[in-house]
Amino acid sequence: MATIKDIARESGYSVSTVSRVLGGHPDVKAETAAAVQAVIDRRHFVVNSNARNLKSSSSTNAILVVIKGRDNMLFASMLEHVQAAVQATGRTVATHYIDEDANEVADAERLVGEIKPQGVVFLGGDAGNFTAYAHKVGQECPAVVLTNTVAAAGRAGVSSVTTDDRAAARLAIDYLLDRGHSAIGVIGGSPEHSMISLHRLKGVLDAMMARGIGFDIEANYATTRFSLADGYAAANLLLDKAPGITAIYAMSDMLALGARRALHDRGLDVPGDISVFGHDGIPLASYVVPKLVTIRQPQELMAQRAVAILMHHLGGDLTPREEFEDVSIVFGESVRSLM
Repeated sequence: MATIKDIARESGYSVSTVSRVLGGHPDVKAETAAAVQAVIDRRHFVVNSNARNLKSSSSTNAILVVIKGRDNMLFASMLEHVQAAVQATGRTVATHYIDEDANEVADAERLVGEIKPQGVVFLGGDAGNFTAYAHKVGQECPAVVLTNTVAAAGRAGVSSVTTDDRAAARLAIDYLLDRGHSAIGVIGGSPEHSMISLHRLKGVLDAMMARGIGFDIEANYATTRFSLADGYAAANLLLDKAPGITAIYAMSDMLALGARRALHDRGLDVPGDISVFGHDGIPLASYVVPKLVTIRQPQELMAQRAVAILMHHLGGDLTPREEFEDVSIVFGESVRSLM
């Protein structure tokens, strides 16, 4: 089955452009839309297997959950908690997966019109998309974004539950610095396109600057998507650019685990030769060898708060809320002290 990336590659347009065509956005040129649609028709493309069933399985008490990224184990864990919290209110859940580069608001706008859910929970989201694309989402269909803040959007009926990513990243880097690591490489998303990555990169810079240590972004930061394979590739790129690093901070556990395999394949021991620090606190991180040191996001609490706020919106109060939950360090075996 074709993916949105296949459509983008075959049509010659970006994933975001394909997403806008799928969402029926008027800002796409007619010739562009026609070219992309031709590939979509030829490949018999559907957004995902869930999308074909959403309309037939929808009901007036459904809560739509839009999950940004198919390989994100943090979101998979959070989805379970969201489903449990929603079902406890007597409502049903309709799930919809999109590519991590796709426009989550555009897809939600279309689905709100088609299946008419009571509300939407976004696992991953960008405030800019709510500012530019939201029409139905908000006052007509309240929404809560998990793991990112949408305060900048300032839209009634749109709230967020997340963690302070900047402070969390600083906590991770301070942990490494306290153990003698000053040559630190970082793997994360594009700061220009990922608000989470931007905040976490700022946290890295905060920690290094506070200790009077420079950080060369070009040499010591590898930009990538968030998956095991991308973590593997990014770690190899990082080590080629900055062979003297003694530790890697990965902005997700998936990236950290992919990086761990890349290090193994290069004959490097973790943590003997190089230390690895993750972010998210997914269950798998505690079962790999060595056990991953990581930042834990309180997944169950965040999911429960997101659903509680959504229920509050459904009760008539559309005042936007922004909640930040505390993170903690999960101690493991993947970081050694150089002191």
